[in-house]
This record gives sequence, structure tokens and C-alpha cells, in this order.
Amino acid sequence: MHFFVGFLPILLFVLLYVGSGVYFTILGVEKAFYQLSPVAAILPAIILGWLLHSGAVEERLKIFLDGVRHRDIITMCIIFLLAGAFSSVTGSIGSVDAAVNMTLALVPKEYILIGLFLASAFIGTAIGTSVGTIATLAPIVAGLSLQGACPAALGAATVVGGAMFGDNLSIISDTTIAAVMSQEADMKAKLKLNAVVALFASSITILILFFNMEVPLQAVVNDYSLVLVSPYIFLLVLAISGVNVFVTLVLSLVFAGVVGCFWSEYDPFLYSQDIAKGFSHVHEVVLLALMVGGLAGLAGNSTKQLASVLAGWISKKGNQKLAQLVIAKMVSILDILLANNTIAIIVCGEMARDISKKCHIKPHYSAAWLDIFSCVFQGILPYGAQVLLVSVIVGVSPLSVVPHVYYCYILGVISVVYILVKNPAKYSN
Repeated sequence: MHFFVGFLPILLFVLLYVGSGVYFTILGVEKAFYQLSPVAAILPAIILGWLLHSGAVEERLKIFLDGVRHRDIITMCIIFLLAGAFSSVTGSIGSVDAAVNMTLALVPKEYILIGLFLASAFIGTAIGTSVGTIATLAPIVAGLSLQGACPAALGAATVVGGAMFGDNLSIISDTTIAAVMSQEADMKAKLKLNAVVALFASSITILILFFNMEVPLQAVVNDYSLVLVSPYIFLLVLAISGVNVFVTLVLSLVFAGVVGCFWSEYDPFLYSQDIAKGFSHVHEVVLLALMVGGLAGLAGNSTKQLASVLAGWISKKGNQKLAQLVIAKMVSILDILLANNTIAIIVCGEMARDISKKCHIKPHYSAAWLDIFSCVFQGILPYGAQVLLVSVIVGVSPLSVVPHVYYCYILGVISVVYILVKNPAKYSN
């Protein structure tokens, strides 16, 4: 089966989901992107993938379930659930309102967006998950927008950009680990290169945010309690200390419950109910992640075939700049099709390593480009987990968020420029 045929189901899902959102937006329907559930949109795609895949029914089912239970898919789903529960509990005990008011009190009103970006980047780097970062800060964005401190879509996009910065640079991030391990690269060297490009891109992003306040600020600052803000501080301390992301989220969830019981009118029964509410708030994203994993499994060897075709574009002389651009293109296309940056890195990691060895490129360069470009596109996919999650929590359309994720666009441009102007002697083995 030609590799393009293998990707038809994924393309069908993208067409149905994104196409319906665009269609209803043009018609002026309120919450256009919520008219067709992504979980419903992916079902025809799964059926098509099932029909196109050769083999017995048992074999197709095994391949589909292998994709569903892929380690990275399950990991992401658990993080979704824990992050959703933490967000629900902190919102119920008043931590979100306290954090909003503290932000308004400490950050000058003209720097609210910059503060959100820096906070998101810091938390993302600390806990190593963009999804967890978004789940933590998105309720604060919702509160700030209601207070008139920033436009909802712009604030949501700013948090996504900062979260992708952290995901890209965190030592404990799945994307960083997958990129470094697949390329057999040195972690320190990869992060050093990554930091140079990311810090340059983030500096430009901060300048844009400074001049991009689109509405007059009329935020009302209320009193806040540091005790109620402490669950966020506790989470940061654990993350910075290098505690596992799952342990961090679980302990932070427990700590938030304890704070609520001793400081607010809260009890264990309300606590359990809020955890359940948090789970239910992210159930659609969890189901979608599982289904996307299964759909990717049905794609079979199509991803590897696509990677081979892209690798063939490299000249026989092994042009190093072209090779790096091909690696960037491979992971970008795969992330667009799979909507999962970690899986995209894993899928094309072996091919990228072969390309870098053939063209005498240092492993940490190929690792950096895999991580950077997968994060660039993951942050701007309207059907990606990050944009979907922030859209649900803040209450805006994914299409209204995507144009304002400035950091991801700038990071992509800066990275391409870096590849083109860098002296080959610097990255050659």
C-alpha cells in the first residue's frame, strides 16, 4: 500500500474536524468549532483506516489497540486527568481567583501578557509538560479575561506559547528525552543549542506582546491570600526539585485538598466531587488522544515510508543544511498528521539519525531540530491537545487561539534562519 493511502484516514479526520469548524465560523455560528466533536469526527477516519488496512480482523484490532495503549498516549492521558483534577480543585477552593488577583497586583497592567508568557515558560520548563502547564494556567487566563485584563484568545495563545517553550527546553519533557535518546545525543549540548534559539525567539515574542494589548485594561484588583496561591507554589517547588511529573501532580492535588479543607469551606466529599469534575472536563481530550493513537497505529508503515521519501530529497553529496531542513520537514509533517509531537519524534527518530550520520551532523543538532519543529507545529494545531485544552478551559474557539501563538511561529522562523546561516564546520562531526 502506497504511503499516501495510509495517511488518508488521518487526512479525513483533519478535513472533517477543521473543515467543519471553518465552515460554521464562516456561517457565523457561535462556538463554531464545537458543533462537531473531534471524537465523533475521528470515528469515520478510524473506519476508513480499518478498511484500508490489510490483514485479518484480529490483526487489525491488535494494531489499533497497540496504537491506543502506546506508552506516550497513556502517559499523556494520565497527565490530562491529573491536570484536570488539579485545575478543578484549585478553582473550587479559590486558588485561581487568588492567583489572578496576585498577578494583577504584582504585574503592571501593561505587562500582563508578558507575565503570563514568562510564568507559562517557567512552569513548563519546571514540570516538563505543556499540557500540565496549560491546565494549570488556563483557568487563570479565564479569570483575567473576565476581569478585563487581557483578551481571552490572546491570553490563551500566550500561555500555549510559553508552555511549548518549557516543553521544548525541559530536561524531564518527553519530547526532549525522545529526541536525545533517538539521536544518541548529549543532553547538555542539545539543551545549550536549543536554549540559544528559544531565548532569541522568546525575546522577540515578549516585544510583540508588549505592543499587542488590544483592549483598554479595566481590571479590578481584589485582595488575595498567599495560602490559596500556595498549591501553585508547591507544584513549582516539586517540579524544580526534579520530582517526577506524576508524583508532582498527585502531591499537588493532595496539597490543594488539604489547603481547601483547612482554609476554605471545603470537605473531603467536595474534594472527591471536584476531582471527578476535573476528570470529566478533560474526558473528550483523553478519548481523542486514545483514538488518535489507534488511528496512527492503523497507518502502519506509512510514516516510515514517508520518512524515506523525504530523506531521498537530500542530494547525493549529503548537503548538511539540506539534511537538517529535511529532518525538520519530516518531524513537522508527521506532527501535523499525528497531532502528537512525542510520537512524531519517535516515528522519524531512526531515519533522522541515519541522515545525520550520513551527512556528518552532530547528534545534538538533529535532536534539537526534532524537538523544536515538533513543538512548533504542536503549538499551532487547532486539533492538537494543547490548543484544544486551553480552548475548552478558557471558552474560546481553537481557531481564534492559533493565529496568536506568536512564539511558535517565531521559533520556527528563527530555527530555519539558524540552519541556513550557521557555518557547517560548527555542526559537523
